[in-house]
Amino acid sequence: MGPSVAKPETIFDVADVIDRCPIGPLQQRVVGLCCLLAMLDGFDAQSIGFLAPPIAQSLGLDVKSFGPMFSASLLGIMSGALIIGPAGDRWGRKPMLILSTLTFGVLAFCTAFSRGLADLMVARFLTGIGLGGVLPNIVALATDYMPQRARAIPACLISAAMPAGGMVAGLVASGLLPHWGWRSVFYVGGAAPVVLGVVLLFALPESVRLLGLQGGQEERVRVLMRRIWPESRHLAARFVTREQRIAHAPVFELLRHGRATVTVALWLACFMNLLVLYSVISWMPALLTASSLPVSVGVMAITTYSLGAILGSLAQGPLLTRLPPTAVFAFEFGLFVLFVMLLAKIPLSALAVGVVAFAIGWTIQGAQAGLNALSATFYPPALRSSGLGWALGIGRIGSIIGPLLGGWALQGAWTPRQIFMAGSVPALCAAVAVSIVIAGIAARPGEAAAPSRSMRLGPR
Repeated sequence: MGPSVAKPETIFDVADVIDRCPIGPLQQRVVGLCCLLAMLDGFDAQSIGFLAPPIAQSLGLDVKSFGPMFSASLLGIMSGALIIGPAGDRWGRKPMLILSTLTFGVLAFCTAFSRGLADLMVARFLTGIGLGGVLPNIVALATDYMPQRARAIPACLISAAMPAGGMVAGLVASGLLPHWGWRSVFYVGGAAPVVLGVVLLFALPESVRLLGLQGGQEERVRVLMRRIWPESRHLAARFVTREQRIAHAPVFELLRHGRATVTVALWLACFMNLLVLYSVISWMPALLTASSLPVSVGVMAITTYSLGAILGSLAQGPLLTRLPPTAVFAFEFGLFVLFVMLLAKIPLSALAVGVVAFAIGWTIQGAQAGLNALSATFYPPALRSSGLGWALGIGRIGSIIGPLLGGWALQGAWTPRQIFMAGSVPALCAAVAVSIVIAGIAARPGEAAAPSRSMRLGPR
């Protein structure tokens, strides 16, 4: 049931109404569009991995020379998260999302016209900027429309949609490559976001919380709130936002007013977690091949890893809603350490590798979904895109360093088993950082949640 019918000339708090109302069609549409956009983000981000060998063959390049191109893509994603994330707090989530979507769509399409490694590097860097700007803004927008009781769920659904998009990219690539070549995959991966960007222009609303903070948007806020709470159409209601407004420099606000400890711990947790994540994705096939297993086992491992990542992300929302966050993260990181140790000790076989890869995907990607949810829960709406963008941007540094560390370890004659064992160290560091985050949030609840707990609907 929604809020009770109030007397005429009543002022209602936006956050309080959202927290008390059931999740309706408008919120479902927002989350659905954000998940669809996340899938296209994952499609374009992962497709280059499938296409590297045929691109190299077509352009007469050595695939080993593609390292700078992969780094350029990751640098672009990091830059987009750090720049476009805060821009969403300042100029609006919707315009930044449409800009990011059109950017990575157009540049992904242009990648199909590359004629050499330099073209690929420029195209993938610019594509990465668009990709990096998407995730913090879609998580922030979807979270803004959800009640506090379910705020972790959209962040985890979006986190699951990205590896799902990567799996779709693999299926599309396997169908298009034999007939139309690698360029056709970029045509599809570029055209789809452009079409969706046009759809978002008409179908996606701006964050109602952000509109309330901006001021001068009373009619837009009223229209959106009547769709969230239909009964208010019969009332002379005015909707206000009593959440904190940040006038300037949202990034610096992440480290002020008692937020510094949680913010830095989030950055460290994301850095360590993405370091592990990208190390596994980048080097697992090569490490298994070095252990005398067939190439097909490496491909199977990445597939089962992706499946585990999807299911782990989907499970994270309900787990965080029903269980203490400390227990959830401790279980996930503990299970990851257990399975990488098993992988280092047991005889390697296709079955063992598949089970362990699935478990690693579940735990590490699930933990990353949880970190995104913690970020969205802790920061108030005025800082939500900035907080997510910088946590993910700092985390992307780990995604760049992780594959490099794996390569150095291989060049240093480390055995695959030793490399798997070493993966437990950053995971344990991430676990410690997450415990600091959770303790900090418990000691100082996020500003986004505080107003709705103390306010009641009714006359002012």
